[in-house]
Amino acid sequence: MKTPYLTLKAPSEHCRQLVMMRSMVILTLAVASSLASKAGVAHLPLTPILAILLLLTAVNGFSLLRLRHPKSVTATELTAQLLTDILAVAAIAYFTGGATNPFLSYLLVPVCIGAATLPSKNAWAVSAAGIVLYGLLLRWYVPLQWLAPQGEAHAHHNSGPNWHVLGMWLNFALSAVLISYFVVRMASAVRLQQDELNRRREEDLRDEQLLAVATQAAGTAHELGTPLSTMKVLLADLRQDAQARAACGEDLEELYRQINHCAEILTSLRARSDLSRLHQPAAMSAQMYCTTLLDHWQLLRPETRPEIHLEDTLAVRQVRFHATIEQAIINVLNNAADACPEHLAIRVSIQTNRLIWQVSDRGEGLPEAARTAAGKTFFSSKPDGMGLGLFLTHASIQRFGGTVTLAPRPEGGTTTTITLPLDTQHD
Repeated sequence: MKTPYLTLKAPSEHCRQLVMMRSMVILTLAVASSLASKAGVAHLPLTPILAILLLLTAVNGFSLLRLRHPKSVTATELTAQLLTDILAVAAIAYFTGGATNPFLSYLLVPVCIGAATLPSKNAWAVSAAGIVLYGLLLRWYVPLQWLAPQGEAHAHHNSGPNWHVLGMWLNFALSAVLISYFVVRMASAVRLQQDELNRRREEDLRDEQLLAVATQAAGTAHELGTPLSTMKVLLADLRQDAQARAACGEDLEELYRQINHCAEILTSLRARSDLSRLHQPAAMSAQMYCTTLLDHWQLLRPETRPEIHLEDTLAVRQVRFHATIEQAIINVLNNAADACPEHLAIRVSIQTNRLIWQVSDRGEGLPEAARTAAGKTFFSSKPDGMGLGLFLTHASIQRFGGTVTLAPRPEGGTTTTITLPLDTQHD
């Protein structure tokens, strides 16, 4: 299992800020210890204190070297950094009065940082470490005469409980728990909001691309009308020519049918656009919808001989699909036919109120990077492809709550799975 990465802000930036804060703490403690020792206000054990500060300085140096590495800082690494700070502060407090040292409240700082930046488990671990160490310092510490009541330096282990200090620990524990609970929840909400904003931004970019494609498609459809009409007239004349019929025969008839079909597509494109705006799609049986779609597609691709399996449950279920769904499915069928028209398998089923299309081919397949990019950008594995098919398919299917996934087949090729809710009218 991979270590989770932080999502609220750049992890390296968190670590860099922590290094700066630790540097300030090291400098403050060094100056305070030096002044207290020279002024004679307390008998500080300078040797262990300086050793701890040197250790923190070494950790800072290691952290700076780590930040130069291109790999992102993980949540586990930042957790270790915060626990190091807590242990160091607790160790210094042990030699300077324990829980009676007012500086011990600094333990709340790494608790707050962990709650705001770490996953909840890590944040609670940092909080628990602070509470436990603070509690241990209530009992075990080296007292200072200027912080402790007279005589405690010799008898603090035998004295009764210091209710004031105990209350300080309870206050710290309550503060740490509340900070961990509420800040973790707020940080999680911020992360979710950021993820939602990123998703909306991706959708806006996709919609802009779709609008650009739709605008160009409308203009292209309008321009295609004239050359198609011209070709249709010329083919009609050739069909009347005996020599042309003798030379071309069936090819001439097939070409005429295909041009007529192109003209029908342009006409239905305009009609579908009007109907999709003014009326809701009509309900029909899933079997009729799939059969009609496949018949229409096979007219366009007569060279294919697919193996088609429609489950019996399709006959008893009703579907209501937006007009753009049909073209999205045809795009997938065309891609599979381009990859391998001889070995093509199409399976359609219904699972938990969703229509499942599985289109399998035995082509060359797609690498992992290509499968990831498909549908997100204009990507094509064909030398002369424009990359619009899968992009428009993903956009249309996802718009109505469906999914499109591409997976490699063990025997070679690709299986494309389309999952659609049975009713896409509520867009």
